[in-house]
Amino acid sequence: MSDEGRTGGRGDEGKGRQARDTLHVARCMLHVTRYRVSLPSFAVSIAVMILLSSCISGPDDVIVLPPADVYHTKVAEAWIEFESGRYREAIIVFREASEIDTLSPDAYLGLGWCYAMLDEMEDSLSNLEFANVKEPGSPDVYAAKAFVYLAQSEYEAAIAAADKAISLGGEEYVFSQIPEVQTRNLRLLIAECYYAMGQYEDAQVQIDILKPDNNLDPNSRNYKQDLLLEIENLKPVEPILAELTN
Repeated sequence: MSDEGRTGGRGDEGKGRQARDTLHVARCMLHVTRYRVSLPSFAVSIAVMILLSSCISGPDDVIVLPPADVYHTKVAEAWIEFESGRYREAIIVFREASEIDTLSPDAYLGLGWCYAMLDEMEDSLSNLEFANVKEPGSPDVYAAKAFVYLAQSEYEAAIAAADKAISLGGEEYVFSQIPEVQTRNLRLLIAECYYAMGQYEDAQVQIDILKPDNNLDPNSRNYKQDLLLEIENLKPVEPILAELTN
């Protein structure tokens, strides 16, 4: 093959690789917007990357993102792994992100969820506590802690964390990365905890908020059974929460 042919082949290969890289980063950009990050500069970087990729002349052309953009790209990649159930792989990428930016809580929040799904609760809580230190006002961290505490049958701690998440996030709160983590399910978590502790009236307070038209009667001889049935009927069927709390 002529030198020109070989050179052209390498150039086409390089362009193909750059195009694939650009598509991958663009996919991560979609996930960045989901975990409540607002980064105009990151969006600009992605736009510039896409424009530059059309002008690349060979495989040696490399686009280098600023560290902050690399961090958020890593976090987005890790959530992609998480959503696919590849929790160990997600941990690796979240760890890489945490080494780039030790001050941001997002990687530690992701690590907390990964370890929780692997039933490694001590590691989960240590990472969530670290995220809490980095961002004390985050409802996402308290919501995650609530579900981890519930999985450990630490009912009072779960109630406290869920109450804090609701007070910070409000009644419309939804964790953007795991949408089933929301105020509705936090209230249900509180009801479940109170029921497990034998505080049935407190449990009903939450059920009354979630389902005002319920027919629960504290004076009924079947009150406890009826209350439990309401809780079970309202429990989420989403696989992540079911896997974590069952």
